[in-house]
Amino acid sequence: MAAGCSSHGDGSAGKPNGIEGQSVDRVFTRVDKALDATSVHTVQVSGGRKLSDVHAVHGGDRCTGLLTDDDGYAWHFTTLGERIWVTPQRSSAKLADRTGAQVEPGRYLPVEVSSPGFAGTLAQHTSAGCHMRFSTLKEQHVVVTRGAESRMDGRPVLAVNAEQGDVKSTVYLATTGEPVPLRVVGRAGKQSFTTTWEDYDVVPTISAPPKSKTLPSLSSEPDR
Repeated sequence: MAAGCSSHGDGSAGKPNGIEGQSVDRVFTRVDKALDATSVHTVQVSGGRKLSDVHAVHGGDRCTGLLTDDDGYAWHFTTLGERIWVTPQRSSAKLADRTGAQVEPGRYLPVEVSSPGFAGTLAQHTSAGCHMRFSTLKEQHVVVTRGAESRMDGRPVLAVNAEQGDVKSTVYLATTGEPVPLRVVGRAGKQSFTTTWEDYDVVPTISAPPKSKTLPSLSSEPDR
């Protein structure tokens, strides 16, 4: 599924981390901490069609990387907390600034999950790849239950099941080394989806794009 850039830099040969004997709340808190401190390669697939391929490098609540969609377009992104900037690898009519002009490569457009159209879609995918928070599932009224222990790609894992309405999923968490997620599989109605992670243990330096190359926010009014 996911083609990572490193060969198991994920502590796969590490010692048991003990999550099998911990509460789900405690486990998810540890998972969030592990994700904040590592690089992550996230691939999101729905109904057999790749929606996005996010190769993200994390540094605490900062994240940068490349998102590729099913049409072959790619966008570089940077997030600092809740702030997100994107710039295309090549011009595309999919992404426009507040005046309606195409965003050119090297020019960074601030986007939000609530941004209209494709800009909002980009923000959603980068947020999912960068700042996934397992510990907030219960706050969202998701029913979480512990599953069975098994192995995935030769590594021991613990399954945790989540259910909300017609959305059901299972996340497989590593039980050796850091308790990082390796894969989520699930269904939303008739649609199946899969998310995989790879390439852990990289410590990057991440900063905001230069102001001279940053476009006005979509939420601001265009100049008249």
